[in-house]
Amino acid sequence: MKRTGPLIVLVLVLAVIGAVVGNLLGRSARGSGDLTPVSAIVGSEKKPFFDDPEVKRALASHGFAVRADPAGSRQMPSRAAGYDFAFPSGKAAAEEVRAHGNPAGDDVVVFTSPLAVATFQPIVDLLQNAQLARLDPATKVWRLDLKALADANRRNVKWTDIPGNLIHPVGQNVLVATTRPADSNSAAMFAWLTDQATGDDLGAVAKLFTDQGAVDTTSEEPFESYLRRGMDSAPLVLIYEAQFVDHAVNEGFTARQTLMYPSPTLVSEHTIVPLTAAGVQVARLLATDPGLQRLAAKHGFRTADTALSAPVLAKARSGDAPLPGTIGAAVPSPGFTDLKTLLDRLEEKMS
Repeated sequence: MKRTGPLIVLVLVLAVIGAVVGNLLGRSARGSGDLTPVSAIVGSEKKPFFDDPEVKRALASHGFAVRADPAGSRQMPSRAAGYDFAFPSGKAAAEEVRAHGNPAGDDVVVFTSPLAVATFQPIVDLLQNAQLARLDPATKVWRLDLKALADANRRNVKWTDIPGNLIHPVGQNVLVATTRPADSNSAAMFAWLTDQATGDDLGAVAKLFTDQGAVDTTSEEPFESYLRRGMDSAPLVLIYEAQFVDHAVNEGFTARQTLMYPSPTLVSEHTIVPLTAAGVQVARLLATDPGLQRLAAKHGFRTADTALSAPVLAKARSGDAPLPGTIGAAVPSPGFTDLKTLLDRLEEKMS
């Protein structure tokens, strides 16, 4: 009988330990089964953000597991059915998704990113020689003159025509590699900017696209070629600033790779169109949760809280200069109706 008391205590202790371990194992076994699955169709430049394990963990902490499928922003209206939210790269594209779908809530701007041109410092020097680029005296970043570029392309100015060109002596027109305006928000915005710069010279705008030949459908594809093949792919590639910043900060560049901004440029507003109740909740989280906004800044996007973005932008330098905290001389993004009118006219001109 003397040994009965300690034995009972031992049994009780083991039972408590077993319950705790069982509870922990149960949680582990359930894993993502406790999370609400959410599907999204997103601009390709945002895929690295959604694939980031930190982003997945942050969303999971709020009870969501998000699967993000990449697509060109302008392809989304016809492909968004069945998704919880669409996340194109501009407000006009979001308006088009909304017009063709059945939104469950208001559009949400999550972060922004200006249009930019990925290039190489020797190419920048050539463009300066050709009077196509200039150094902004205020910000010390390089600007690509879109009006001068369109004028040069109208005259069929080739890389071999630029004085002192020993770095890229190819007999092709000086062009920015883009996607198709009908598929991708970045190319549609580039068309809008060049139309503004040329005073609605649609022939000149169309030639900037048709002279490229076959092009990719999403903004991530030409940027990946830029990273892998360098100048052998294209010396000038239209991207979002966030793509350059993300790679510069998280992967690293060689000293020759650098960034320019088109002049004029615009700041693209990456906007979620919620299509279900779960989409509404995730959109709100992405736009307001401090941890998720910090991770967006880590991937190069400009957040509403500039204090989150500024340290990241400071690490991604364009040549000898830090990237500008604000984008000067940016034109407003077009609305859906104005952009559609331009793109319809442009498609007709390009056909």
